[in-house]
Amino acid sequence: MERKSTFRLSVATLLLVASAACGESLPFTRLDDVRGPYDGTGKAGEALFVCPLGNAGGWPICAYWSSLRTARSPIFGFGWSIPALESHFVKLDRRRWAFYQPDGFVRVFVPASRENRTQLSGGPAWTATLKTDDTIRVVADPHDGGPTSEFTFQQGRLVHMVCEEGDFEIRYSGRVAEKILSRGKTVLEIVRKPEPDGQILLRFNGGREQVVAVCRPATVLDLPAVGESMLPKEETCLATLTAANGGKTTFAYGGTAEEAFFQVNDSLWKFNPVTRKIAEHDGWFYIVGDPQNEGDEPAITRSHRESGRREQHSYDRKNGIRLVELPDGSCQECRMFTSGPLAGRRARWIKVTRKDGTHVRTDFAYDETGRLVYRRVTTDGDAGGKEEHWFNEEGKPIRRRVNDEEVPLE
Repeated sequence: MERKSTFRLSVATLLLVASAACGESLPFTRLDDVRGPYDGTGKAGEALFVCPLGNAGGWPICAYWSSLRTARSPIFGFGWSIPALESHFVKLDRRRWAFYQPDGFVRVFVPASRENRTQLSGGPAWTATLKTDDTIRVVADPHDGGPTSEFTFQQGRLVHMVCEEGDFEIRYSGRVAEKILSRGKTVLEIVRKPEPDGQILLRFNGGREQVVAVCRPATVLDLPAVGESMLPKEETCLATLTAANGGKTTFAYGGTAEEAFFQVNDSLWKFNPVTRKIAEHDGWFYIVGDPQNEGDEPAITRSHRESGRREQHSYDRKNGIRLVELPDGSCQECRMFTSGPLAGRRARWIKVTRKDGTHVRTDFAYDETGRLVYRRVTTDGDAGGKEEHWFNEEGKPIRRRVNDEEVPLE
């Protein structure tokens, strides 16, 4: 269940408006929690992709592409979003408001009571206050002892955020984010250079790290010979991205009325242009079922073209466990626990029930940077036991314990 990275480009998801987002007990839920069960998929069975752009003073900035997304990012164009730079709070209808969070989630708020329409609730721990000066203040105060986060919006745009990662101010040029400051210091600046090729420069931490994006009309992209572009004519979108280390990534989009695609370098996602659900990725063919209940995730079955391997995924919403049936008859369960906003700490366990009925459970714990710091493997049965490992910053084991007894490292 580990995730791949390229250009530190890993695959995740962008959630669209979903009332099921209400009720989270933490300020944010990590991207790992909203990913689908397989690389390149999302919880709704869509084709998904996210690329980390850089770190703005402790705030990780990511760009998302989703086959479900038919809107456009003011920075990267059609199908993309950079939630950190596009976070806003808007009224959906007579009694619902939507908070587009800086991590890609959308949280729905409703009036806390009939008597007071200026106080809103977004579920346990979440409150919002509508002020007379067109300012909106949102507070996330977890009941489980996690850090309190505060967000301030003006004219619907996020202008100030205080969270575990720091104190951030977002400034705009018109309706488009221009820079992020942390305690008065610029940690991200967006510079547009229309000539000669439509460059957008993302300068992190005083310009020491620079990511170069090129966006241009999709009709001029070099598309594989599988059909015309499915994008609106003259619609611009991200074409190339050059990392601070010089690594370059190219993007292409296209398809027909029967099949659409999204390509990153040599990796290709195919999806249904009507349902916008994933159909194929990296040699796997996908079948996405319909959710049984509102808010549930669909069951996803995939089969590998060359190996013939077949896997089926489902999700138990009541206890938050993902289930994957493996070809040998065993079943794998995965659960993620989180604490802290944005890219905060996380712990995960994976439990495999073997065909003979025995169990192996592996627990993982990570620090705030996502680095693995602890792993525990517990096995039942006659040959069962518990083995624990601790890791340093380089990922090397620094301590080992078996059945609660210290064991020298080999």
